[in-house]
Amino acid sequence: MGRKDKYRTQLYLDEARYLFLKESAAKYNTSIAEVVRALIDKEMGGTELVAENDPLFRIAATAVPTGRKDGSTDHDRYIYRPRSTRSGRPGTPVENGGCGR
Repeated sequence: MGRKDKYRTQLYLDEARYLFLKESAAKYNTSIAEVVRALIDKEMGGTELVAENDPLFRIAATAVPTGRKDGSTDHDRYIYRPRSTRSGRPGTPVENGGCGR
């Protein structure tokens, strides 16, 4: 057979549960079936959906635009590189795209 066995099932849901799944699927740009699988995995101790109250989202909401296009891939370089002494105050831009920190 070569592939994992999968089982088709059918659920009857009240309107509130259906709308919850439909909105979650739209929010995460996925299918209702994938949301159901993720919820089952979460209950089984596997993967989790991203929680709206995740502290990471609160941190991200306070972010300041830097104009950098590579911040998501080169963040360690910006966060952990040695502090620059070419600037008078933290956060002040310096030559060559530095952050002055």
